[in-house]
Formats: sequence, C-alpha cells, structure tokens
Amino acid sequence: MNRTVYRTEYYAVEENDQHEIVVFDQLPESASVVALHEGCLLLVRQYREAVDEMTWELPGGTVRPGEEAAAAARRELEEEAGILCKDLSYMGSAYPMASLANRKVHYFFTDAVKPDRALDRRPDDDDVAAVWVPLRDVFRKVQQGSADAMVGHGLLLGSLNGYISIE
Repeated sequence: MNRTVYRTEYYAVEENDQHEIVVFDQLPESASVVALHEGCLLLVRQYREAVDEMTWELPGGTVRPGEEAAAAARRELEEEAGILCKDLSYMGSAYPMASLANRKVHYFFTDAVKPDRALDRRPDDDDVAAVWVPLRDVFRKVQQGSADAMVGHGLLLGSLNGYISIE
C-alpha cells in the first residue's frame, strides 16, 4: 500500500512498501518536437534545478486537460522558440522514467519550419534559449550526457521513422 508523502496541485509523491519513491504527475502527458531545419535540430537550453545544470532539451511541455498532444507540441514550439508550425508527424511515445514517474512523452517531427527570426531567448525568461544545433553536435551532446534523455529518444524515433540519418 502506497503512502502519500507530499502532494501539490500538480504532483503526488508516494512511498511504496519497498520504501521506493514514486511521483504521480496529475497532468501525466507531455509532447516534444524534433524540429529539423537545414541539418540542424532545434534545442532548448535551460537551467534545471533538479540537476543544478544547464540542459539541452527538445522543445516541449505538458499536455493540458482537454488538449491534444499535437496541439500541445505546436503550442510549446511557439512558446519556447517563437516558431509556428502546422505540419507535425507523430513518431511514438515513451515513459522516460517509468521506474520513478508516470509521465508519458509523445514525440513529433517537423521539418516544415522557417526560422524567420533569431531564436536567442524567450522574451519572458532570461534562463531559456532556443538554438539551432548541427546534428553532429547534437549526437555529441547525447554521447557526452549534456542532452537530456528525451533528445536521444527523439533522435532514435526520428531515425526509425526515416526522418533523421544517424551516421
């Protein structure tokens, strides 16, 4: 029987009979976008308190109640990078930390983006930057561990779906 250790509007942290911690996200789905343009992948660089580091991530975020995952992907792409995108292809989904949390990530691909403006920073957040990164550098970041796990999973799904060539 699980015992609730902590609860907020967004999360419930529980301890099970084996004294393992499990996080239940009240909004358990998110969407991430693998956006490719002229051999570069769009990544978001931001500080994450849990690891006390700047991380490289795919644009993405929580699917709101009543929102379709593709709509969330489009919204997050616009919020984090200022890019409007109509054409998205669903690539698959996964639980990136199933041993710890119930968060499910839906992955989408697009190459139908036209970066009309610089993507240096979100206007409302100085700690977040959207950057076009050459794929070879993204692979290196994944190998070195400086990109989060969802970047690697997104690249793998992109390759399996025929959108990205992993050399």
